Amino acid sequence: MKSISTLLQEINSLPKGDIYQKTIKGNAYYYHQYFEDGKRITNKIADEQLNDLQIKIARRKELEKELKVIRLQDKGLVTLSKTARDLSGYVMSGNSVVAEFDHGQLVKMDEKRVPLMIKRTHSLVSFLKTRVIDSSRVNSRLLKKALNIHEEEESFVSLFSYAQSISDNFWFKPKHSKVNYENVCFNNDIYFDIALKGDMSYFPSRHRITPELTTVGSYEKGWKKIDSHWWLYKQGTKNELFSELFSSAFAELMGINTVKYYYEGGFIKCQNFAEQYNFEPLISIAGDDDRFENTFPLLNKINPSFAVGFIKLLIFDCVVNNVDRHNENTGLLRDKKMGAIVALAPNFDNNLSLIGRSSSLNMNPKSDGLIKLFVSFLKKNKTAKEVFKNISLKEIRKDDITTLINTLPLDVSFNSSITDYVYKRYEYLRNLKINF
Repeated sequence: MKSISTLLQEINSLPKGDIYQKTIKGNAYYYHQYFEDGKRITNKIADEQLNDLQIKIARRKELEKELKVIRLQDKGLVTLSKTARDLSGYVMSGNSVVAEFDHGQLVKMDEKRVPLMIKRTHSLVSFLKTRVIDSSRVNSRLLKKALNIHEEEESFVSLFSYAQSISDNFWFKPKHSKVNYENVCFNNDIYFDIALKGDMSYFPSRHRITPELTTVGSYEKGWKKIDSHWWLYKQGTKNELFSELFSSAFAELMGINTVKYYYEGGFIKCQNFAEQYNFEPLISIAGDDDRFENTFPLLNKINPSFAVGFIKLLIFDCVVNNVDRHNENTGLLRDKKMGAIVALAPNFDNNLSLIGRSSSLNMNPKSDGLIKLFVSFLKKNKTAKEVFKNISLKEIRKDDITTLINTLPLDVSFNSSITDYVYKRYEYLRNLKINF
């Protein structure tokens, strides 16, 4: 089934109205009749245009029927009950209770399946705050106005969509509520244009549950459903978009597990990487402390292979100068049914790397602050140092980087400088590993 925004886009591209026939002196004539701004418009149809117009109008009517079916299935935007406002109810994984709260106080939890943030903090509010739209985004404020949400308590905003998230199957079920996961899970992207572009050219007559209320991050973004898969679109400057596309492609070249980014219509997009899993950001186990000294031991304790993956990620960050690695854009993947942590999440969110923040490129890796910070950490942590020394970094030539840049759909004015910059940083880290 197509998404609402896709249906609307196709519907709006097709002619509306009807075709009727009028017979004059035994001859049949055809007319196209429709309403525009409350006025009825009638145009005569040329014979050679009739068949094409009939097909397009019939297609529009088909799509309008399909849209009606989706809207009938949609339960609408939740109104917060007293128990929801009291934070009394259940944190669910699908249709299974994994934690119970009474007035915000934890009553009991399933240790194996509960969200890791709740397991660490025992706090429902802390959990809700990790899944609420950033109020500093202009389109966030516009979206909340459009949905008539005026909550002073920021964590409550996510409750208007049952605290769901596209990247996992956790949600909050108020006490005494009879809804189940199938009733409330996201099935439309009707607010996509508002969230991404601030575009309110189409606005539904009835408020609906939307994933946009639980999309974190400071950049304007929106979820769009394409062929039953969710895709995240994000705004940015040309340099930011280029940096995201380059970093994603270079991570692949390095052999780093990464999210694939694409360019479309002035935005970057990526498919939801957690369709089969529950994504848990590192903030769930490490809090806001994103120092390597804090996060590395935690990952190593969970699974040494995650620690290896994390060091690879830090090497990649040093190469592309990704200074924006933090505990909300790094994380873990969990089995949805049993709750087991199965993998380190793939690399994503690199728009502030490379030239995303500044077009000034430091061609001396040895004097670079991020690299110095990484090397200092390795010198202090023997386990991390051994992991680093045992990682195999394949040879990457300048020509490989130039070829990669030439495949990107965006062009920036200093490609040769970027090639030299990335190559020098990569080679510096390769040599450092050998001589450490």
